[in-house]
Amino acid sequence: MFDTAGGISVLAPEIARAAGCEPWGALVGHRMTGDRLTLPRCERVAIEWDGVRLEAPVAGVLDATSLMAVDAAPIDGLLALDVFDGQTITIDFAALSLIIETPESLAERVSGAIELPARLAREVGGRALAVYIDVPSARGSLAMELDSGNGGTILVSKPYAAALGLDPAAPGPQRGAFPIAEGVEARGVMFTPELVIDGNLGMPFLRDWAVTLDLARGRVWLNPSAATPPPSMGAPPPLE
Repeated sequence: MFDTAGGISVLAPEIARAAGCEPWGALVGHRMTGDRLTLPRCERVAIEWDGVRLEAPVAGVLDATSLMAVDAAPIDGLLALDVFDGQTITIDFAALSLIIETPESLAERVSGAIELPARLAREVGGRALAVYIDVPSARGSLAMELDSGNGGTILVSKPYAAALGLDPAAPGPQRGAFPIAEGVEARGVMFTPELVIDGNLGMPFLRDWAVTLDLARGRVWLNPSAATPPPSMGAPPPLE
C-alpha cells in the first residue's frame, strides 16, 4: 500500500525475513487518533521499483493488515514518503501515476499550478515524513495532513469542526465543504473525531488533483487531474 501519511515505510514480518533483516530496537509513534504504535525496525531497506532504486533508511516491521479496514485485502507492507525524502514527486491519483520530477520537469509542472502553504512533518525522532497544508477557517489557519491512505472520508478534529461549518456534536458522518484556496475546495463525507492533528484530507479531495510534493523544501502544488478516477476512488464508507 502507498500511503502519503504513513510516515515510515513498513514491512510485514515475512517480507523482512525474506529481505535478510533481523528486526531490532523500537520505533515509537502515534496514529492520528492518538493510539501508540511501537515497532521493531530494519535498516536501509532497498526497494527496486520500475528501474528506480529507492531506500527506506529505517523501516518498521508490522503486519500492516492489522491497521486496515476489517474487510481489506492482506498487504505485504506500506510505502510512505520517507523513501522519497529530499526529492520532488507528483502523484496523479486518478491516473494512478507517480512521477519523480527532475528540475526541468518540475519547472514545467508548476508553471500555472496552484501553490498551497505547506510544511513537512517529521515524527518518530525525525525519521517519519508526511505533508500538511494550511487550510483557512473562521478562527485561524489549520494544518491538515494529505493522506492517500484515507480512502473515503475527510476528517476534522472535533475542536475545529465548528470553525469549518461542521457540527462537532454529530455522532457520525456529515456532508460538508470548506475552501482551501481559490478554486480549491474539500467536499464530501466528513467525520469529527478527537484527533492529535487538526485534520486529514483523504481521497475524496486528492482524487481530483495531480499533487506535486517538494519533499526537501516542504512545498505543495496542485494541478487539476485530466484523468477520470476509478469509480471506487474516494467513495465514502457505507452510510446509514
